[in-house]
Amino acid sequence: MRDALLVDAGGTSGRKVGTSLPVEDILDILRLILRNEPLDELLQRIVDTIAFSCGVKRITLGVADDRTGMFTPIALHGYPPEQALSIKRHGYSPERMRTELRPEFKIGRNCYYVRAEDQHTVYDDQYDYIMDVELLDAARESPSDWHELDFVDFLMIDRLGNWIGWIEIDEPEDRKVPSHEAIEQIQVLTDLAAIAIENSRMCGDAVAAHLDAKGYLHLIVHDIGNLAADLTLKLSMLSTEQGNEKAKKQANLALESASAIKTVVENVRKFGEVRASEPFLLEPYDLREVLSTASDIIRKEHPSRDIVINIDSPPSVAPVLADDLIYDLLCNLMRNAVRSTPGHKVEIDLNLFEGHSVCTVDVTDRGVGIPDAMKSGAFALFCPKPEGTIETRLMLSTVSLLVERYNGLISVRDRVPGDYSKGACFEISLPKVMKQPQGTRGPEGAWEHV
Repeated sequence: MRDALLVDAGGTSGRKVGTSLPVEDILDILRLILRNEPLDELLQRIVDTIAFSCGVKRITLGVADDRTGMFTPIALHGYPPEQALSIKRHGYSPERMRTELRPEFKIGRNCYYVRAEDQHTVYDDQYDYIMDVELLDAARESPSDWHELDFVDFLMIDRLGNWIGWIEIDEPEDRKVPSHEAIEQIQVLTDLAAIAIENSRMCGDAVAAHLDAKGYLHLIVHDIGNLAADLTLKLSMLSTEQGNEKAKKQANLALESASAIKTVVENVRKFGEVRASEPFLLEPYDLREVLSTASDIIRKEHPSRDIVINIDSPPSVAPVLADDLIYDLLCNLMRNAVRSTPGHKVEIDLNLFEGHSVCTVDVTDRGVGIPDAMKSGAFALFCPKPEGTIETRLMLSTVSLLVERYNGLISVRDRVPGDYSKGACFEISLPKVMKQPQGTRGPEGAWEHV
């Protein structure tokens, strides 16, 4: 390989070829891969880097199509625009690739050198790669000389061993067979191209899976939600009819089940919304009013249970910044208390405290409690149980996400210290806000965090 100075398409001069790959180019390509830049632009950058750093005059890069399996050129260097456009129209089957790249032509890890003399068939599309037809009849003076029909292919391999693309050297600058050093350098960049392709595909698959899941979730929430709403309405009408008390009792139990289905559907929807969105339009909320409203909601949801909710709060507390989902936060904790309490009667204590910079709510139940070994994972969406099954804790997971949404903290402890079986106490602390005094920066009466 000759050691010469080249001028690239951007006008940068003074770069030596045939030595070693510039570290800044490698780092730049890695940054582009990590940022998941557009694949076509990234692969073109790799092709140009090979040309300028490894003394290559003409080079082609092709990628396998996931749907058809055909290999198609998408990045080229050294060809006139019309010729490059013609080359990009070609497609190569895996069978043809394997026929051309036979094991005896292998000269490197994933590198194959195919000489003109070894090509028993010259395909019509190969003539699009030829720059000078007169060179086809030129004799090879020495084994290291390059023939116009020669090519060196570097295969891109994914982690499963599949061929996902290739980089082809169509003409070296000095028209000599590339040196071992050049082959190793090009192989490095070929590996980076393979990583870029696989990274791009995984990102595309993840986006597609997310959109599919979002669509399915919408269907589930919409359809089941409508069914649950209709069932709830009919059961409500049935439970208020005069007549058989036993039937009314059964209707109330069924109404609770229908309400529970509706709550699950709503929690699924809200869980997805909270995960996908950032807090916005947060406003001051009085936790005393929130506790009172949430308590009424829970009582109405469970007409067959004797629910006693004790609220202990000071006459006034500073508000906290939140949105309408704060009602769901407290309702879900109380729903969890109802679900975890066996028997007909349910007793829940709601204690509200105001500290220096936070307002704290304790939600205490008398249910089955949470063992110490499971407390650390109490707010995980999926929680393994001792018997080996998996429990889904959608309500508590939604609570945890909402507390995080409001920049708060949540923890759980035993109602009776040392005896988890006596019930659990969930403690939520949310930053409080206070009015700005007159004369301070900002509009008068505006709310801000303490």
